[in-house]
Amino acid sequence: MKKPALRKNRFKMPDYFETKWTESSSNIGEYIFRRLSIDQSNKELRKVRPVHQLSQLIVTSSEINRYANDYLDMVNRKRPKNSRKKYFGNENKEIEYLKYIGHN
Repeated sequence: MKKPALRKNRFKMPDYFETKWTESSSNIGEYIFRRLSIDQSNKELRKVRPVHQLSQLIVTSSEINRYANDYLDMVNRKRPKNSRKKYFGNENKEIEYLKYIGHN
């Protein structure tokens, strides 16, 4: 096996396509765990990437950050199109606050 420093494109991630397993994640922690599991079991990545001594991970922190961004994109794609409006636009609406009566 070649030395890790001499391997070409060792940090290039292969293209990822969502699986039913990752799409069925109910929260971001579950999604990141599933993506980590998939990448850690990738035999091709294990051949070219160095393994972290303490954590035994072959993924980097920037990839975990990308997993979080992918999750947010996935959640955004699942939303109905009419709920994707941005409410911080030019509209200047006054908010009506209830009057505080105090403790009884």
